[in-house]
Amino acid sequence: MEKIILLGYMGAGKTLLGKTLAESLNIRFINSDSEIELNTGMSIGQIFEQYGEDYFRNLEQEYLKNFDPQESFVLATGGGTPCYNDQMTVLNALGTTVYLQCSNETLYSRLKNEREHRPLIAGLSDDELREAIEYRMIQRERIYQKAQIILPENEHNVDALIRHLHQKN
Repeated sequence: MEKIILLGYMGAGKTLLGKTLAESLNIRFINSDSEIELNTGMSIGQIFEQYGEDYFRNLEQEYLKNFDPQESFVLATGGGTPCYNDQMTVLNALGTTVYLQCSNETLYSRLKNEREHRPLIAGLSDDELREAIEYRMIQRERIYQKAQIILPENEHNVDALIRHLHQKN
């Protein structure tokens, strides 16, 4: 069973690369944020607004407990998923984890026009967005680095990822 789990900061390209990879491998693509929205009937923004981040992180934790061990999939996690409740250990046990590494500047350029769709950065000025990315990446990088594969920014494509997956096995 192929279980490939993409992680990295918001804007790293987990969903885009994940969909393409799943299609090329002919396996299911799952976006954990979308699944949580579907299961709760609320957007991530609504969950954060009404219940807070801790509640959302607990939903993520519960969601990850329910995977079929016989299913193959590509999973795109939320940016903070591996960073709470020792989820990095859970993700590494669930499948092959891949950290989509990106520079802070790349993340900024991708996120600056998406602020209103992302609850953790909604309403931030450009300077505040840069600071938020830098601050969170300082906190998260050491956790992301525990992934089984680290995919450099210049290799964020299906061919490079498949090559890394074969090298690992």
